Amino acid sequence: MSRPESAAATPPREGRLARSWRLTRAAWQVARGDRALLTLGAISVVSGAIGLALIFVLSGSFDHDRLAGDQILLFTLIFAYPLTLLSVFLNTAIAAAAAAALEGRRLSLGQALAVPMGRIGVVALWALIAAVVGFVLEQLLSRLPLGGSIAARLVGLGWSLASLFAIPILALEDCSAPEALRRSAQVVKKRWGESIGGNVIIGAWMAIAILAIVVLFAIGAVATNDVPAVRDAIIVVGVLALVSVIALQLLVRQTFAVALYRYATTGEAPGPFADGDLQAPFGRSRRRAT
Repeated sequence: MSRPESAAATPPREGRLARSWRLTRAAWQVARGDRALLTLGAISVVSGAIGLALIFVLSGSFDHDRLAGDQILLFTLIFAYPLTLLSVFLNTAIAAAAAAALEGRRLSLGQALAVPMGRIGVVALWALIAAVVGFVLEQLLSRLPLGGSIAARLVGLGWSLASLFAIPILALEDCSAPEALRRSAQVVKKRWGESIGGNVIIGAWMAIAILAIVVLFAIGAVATNDVPAVRDAIIVVGVLALVSVIALQLLVRQTFAVALYRYATTGEAPGPFADGDLQAPFGRSRRRAT
């Protein structure tokens, strides 16, 4: 198959909101026609929700006799790695499918899942590193005083930035987990503005959509509280809509990360993205029409 046609040059004098919406649509254009990507996004969100629900149920969070702090900490330690491993495994499959879609190819669900399965050792090690770092940072944030908490947040931000491209690298490159982190940090250092800006402006639209869904369906549920059947139907539809938007956010962010990584390493804008999108997606275009 041929590679998807590249987008036209960035429109002249395009504002930030218009550009952010166009980037979101470009990433969604890649994902929407790919069944494997859509399926993986849904599986990732649903499995993550089930995992979190299990933690709450097994830890007794919904019971009157709640577990003590140390017991909750033990449950977190037990479940943190399996949930992180599952997340990394599915996200690596998503990144592999997104990379193929950007080139005009389509992976089946089995082919996409075969990518992290074929590198399961590296994926498992990266998941362990991510789980340990996340757990340590969470404990520091909850236990340190204000000054230490701020420092821990800064370290967490640095970690999030340095590991931004780790998943695409795991999916596309044959390297170890530490090497994936090193390469990711190099790309972020080289293109830090694009890395931060693109993810912020794409995530902003999704945050607005999530907030709108929560508010609208909460109002609907309250308004129909006297009619349980209608209220329950509204809640179910709201949950499904929320899961769909979160899955969409995951797909769009991973697709953009893969596209930006490809551009940073090859110099070519893949799929529907234009060079200007991946050079400075956060800025305002001031080019004049010719």
